[in-house]
Amino acid sequence: MTTIYVPPTIDPVERPEGTPAAAETLSSTLLSNAARISEFAEEAAALASPSYLWVGDAASAYSSHAAAFAEKHEPMAATLKRVARGVDVFAEQLRTLLSDHIDLNGEISTYRRDRKDLMADVDAADDVTEAEIAVLQERARRLTTRYSWLVLDISSFGQRVTANEDFLVQLFTGADTAAEAGQADGGIDPLALAAIGGMPAAGDGPKKMAEWWAGLTEAEQDALIAAYPERFGSADGLPSSARDDANRLLLDSDLTELRLKEEAGTLTSDERQRLENAEATEKALKLADDYIVPGTDDKPGGTLWLYDPDAFDGDGRVAIGVGDLDTADDVSIQIPGIRTEMDDAPYYAQQAADLYESARYNGDGSSVATLFWLGYDTPAGDLLEWGEVPLERYAADGGDRLATAVDGLRASRADDPAHMTAIGHSYGSTATSYAATEHDLAVDDIALVGSPGTGPADSASDFSVGADHVYVGRNSSDLVATLGDEGWVGKDWLFDAGLGTDPSSEDFGAHRFEAEAVDRQRSTGTARGFGYDFPDYNFDDHIKYFDRDSESLYNLGRIVDGQADDINAAEHSYDRWWDFAQDPEADRTPTAKTPGSSKTGYRE
Repeated sequence: MTTIYVPPTIDPVERPEGTPAAAETLSSTLLSNAARISEFAEEAAALASPSYLWVGDAASAYSSHAAAFAEKHEPMAATLKRVARGVDVFAEQLRTLLSDHIDLNGEISTYRRDRKDLMADVDAADDVTEAEIAVLQERARRLTTRYSWLVLDISSFGQRVTANEDFLVQLFTGADTAAEAGQADGGIDPLALAAIGGMPAAGDGPKKMAEWWAGLTEAEQDALIAAYPERFGSADGLPSSARDDANRLLLDSDLTELRLKEEAGTLTSDERQRLENAEATEKALKLADDYIVPGTDDKPGGTLWLYDPDAFDGDGRVAIGVGDLDTADDVSIQIPGIRTEMDDAPYYAQQAADLYESARYNGDGSSVATLFWLGYDTPAGDLLEWGEVPLERYAADGGDRLATAVDGLRASRADDPAHMTAIGHSYGSTATSYAATEHDLAVDDIALVGSPGTGPADSASDFSVGADHVYVGRNSSDLVATLGDEGWVGKDWLFDAGLGTDPSSEDFGAHRFEAEAVDRQRSTGTARGFGYDFPDYNFDDHIKYFDRDSESLYNLGRIVDGQADDINAAEHSYDRWWDFAQDPEADRTPTAKTPGSSKTGYRE
């Protein structure tokens, strides 16, 4: 009989030492201690300040010693905080390694079983045909290929375990003396110190950042995130998973430090605002992390893509995603409107989850990720409160920031581009319009809902995506959505309250989709003016565009999923030239929709 080569057996891989929970407990303890040292340094700095009640040599000596204490303990607190963050990174890597260990040993177990079966069949094959020998040889060939891949996987796994353990050792040995702990770079891994010098400047753009990051080893990336999370949590061009890791470190650090100060009663007013922003982010992120798609076991997971609690005088910046932003086929980014601040994050994270569900159920089976983005300074005024009408300069700045954010998302996925949709709501639609007209917004489709006007855009053809990729949803009772200019008796001429052209109008040239609320408000009577019966305009219907089972959410889900050809189209509003514009949707009976019930989305 022809000799058949059977590859060697493989022993199971040993489990990496340690537990993530224990490491996270250590990280929390270190962060608490860092907060206490930092508080001591702040108190010493305050005591060092001159006082008109105490002067002279003794006062000067006391002030000098207090200042020395502050100067000594501030870097120690910073070092301890860096070490704590590094331990957190180690814990997260260990968690991944333990999961990979289970998978790897499962593959080894299957290989060993298949090898045993092949050995038994070869030993039993004393008198077999050439065809049967060919079958055994093919089985052996495939097993040999599996053996080669497993050897590589085992080697790679061992290197990752060693790198993670070495990272932890370097972390502690770099700050295990008082002198080292007191240095500005105390607790920073040598890998991070070496790698940070090659980091591109922000002005080089997200593509350069993405290329630089991709050229680093995994160990270098982990070390950089642990040492400089504040730099990488908002670095456009980095993978969303890396930004998430960095921002979670920042969030955990803030929550630990600020809650300790709260317990001690030493929070300043600015720190109080920062804590409120951090706790709102924590709540929103938990909602995204824990979200399970209704009717399934699917848990897409959350991403903290942006975390900046001090931005815009304490209003903050935050962006939270549902689903894998690094790999999803279809990605959306939601831009909110006026009065949105960081403490609204839980509300918008829920919207992102509901949009995810709509796109998933009503889509074509492609993977989805949805991102709520509050990355610009929203105006605090009310559209109808005279003297507080939101200025377009906020939208102009927001458009610039939005375009940059999208460029960062694009650059992080240069080799695996996604179909991307920007959805601007209310004042956010004006910001989106600025991004699409003045900054070449790099999305595939744009949807505007509840828009008070499109800023610099007079028609959908002004948008970078082209008129055929601009979609508009407007509830006929939405007061804010009536403010955009339209018609010979223009609203800007009469009220001067809008922010540009009404995108739902016939002349604007966008695709309008059904967006009436099933429970839209209607008055029992009508008010008359200029010979026209006014609908019951109100603010309540302005915030219903992302309601579950709504016409608007169904159609937004179709657009996000790349199925915009199947939206439920609505008639445009139009100019009667002698009177106010007409909205045909006001006379249509809205219909509730539920995910996946039928092709049209109507509830059966």
